[in-house]
Amino acid sequence: MKKIYFFLFSLLLSMVIFGIGSGTPVNAQEISDSTTEALKSKILGKLNHFTFGMYIDAYYNGTFNSGQDTSNLVPFSANCPIQDQIRLNVAALEFYYTAEKVRGKFAIQYGDAPNLMAASNSQWIKTIRQANFGFRIVKDLWVDFGYIFNPVGVESSWGALNRISFVTIGGYFEPGSVLGAKLSYKFSEKFNGGFMIGNPFSLAYAQNTHMAGLIFINYQPLKNLSFTYNNFFGNQALINADIKTNILYNNLIITWSPFKSLEFIGQLDLASQTNSTKPPDTTGIAHMYSGFLQVRYAFAKVFSISGRYEVMNDPQGFLTGINKLTMRGIRTNGYAFSFEYKPVSFGYLRLAYRYLCGYPGSKIFASNTSDNMQAIIFTTGVRF
Repeated sequence: MKKIYFFLFSLLLSMVIFGIGSGTPVNAQEISDSTTEALKSKILGKLNHFTFGMYIDAYYNGTFNSGQDTSNLVPFSANCPIQDQIRLNVAALEFYYTAEKVRGKFAIQYGDAPNLMAASNSQWIKTIRQANFGFRIVKDLWVDFGYIFNPVGVESSWGALNRISFVTIGGYFEPGSVLGAKLSYKFSEKFNGGFMIGNPFSLAYAQNTHMAGLIFINYQPLKNLSFTYNNFFGNQALINADIKTNILYNNLIITWSPFKSLEFIGQLDLASQTNSTKPPDTTGIAHMYSGFLQVRYAFAKVFSISGRYEVMNDPQGFLTGINKLTMRGIRTNGYAFSFEYKPVSFGYLRLAYRYLCGYPGSKIFASNTSDNMQAIIFTTGVRF
């Protein structure tokens, strides 16, 4: 009999605890569930605004005249810089947050390309590709702060963002990212632009305390045709310099796809800088130009071929420095051909040939022993 009483007492206690036969415990459990779900929804709602990504890129840069080269570094390379070795170009993690009134971008990177492009006075950019956040002021008007991409140039040190993995010599000397602020506005579906101000970080422009400004304008009159104009301006002299060297760097990009499988990209850079001519009169305005014309044709869904011709001329050497043999700045031209296979949408394999020719007698390649450079470059990567 005692066993029966004990069983009934245990059953009643279980019913009370788990809410069977009693309204109060059941309601308490429902409130707890409701609170948990609301908290989950709030957390997941914020996570829904996040995007995470990863990028890994490897390469082999095989130069033809490396026997005369005492260095393993290919000059004027914005990526794929080490010759005759299988190397890791970039390994990166990306984090993006996009909501109605706030947004943020943060990317960290490692590899040969980040190490190469980090000037001695700004080594922190070896690992930080970008780090910025922004707020929406009114509809289509945003203000961003932090370490922000410079819009000058269509090329990237990340091969996955290029049609031909490696960057032109002109692209190597373009202004780098900016630590400052950006104001951008979308005027219409076809037209947007903005303004940036801050300190530039790149090899060509030593970081200083002078502020630089940028204006960027994008116009897409047709779905297959776009025009982009960017400029960069400011005093590039070091803070203690008595003479100002004010630069105006103009960048024009045109992209046209007459067919889905065919794409043309043209870029022209024109720059001028005060007090930058060669001796004996160093007070004049120096000029330079660079650019390229590139075409890409895609076929069979996963294959494409690309070709590019590039030029650069900096006679006064205000960007590239004075060559002691020619007493002028860098002047080059060259071409490249690339074959791409994309087994998946987020990955690629590319095999390319590159030829560059410098000013006669300049000896700027192969450890200052050759006027030209030839290379076979293999790159592969995934970005998802």
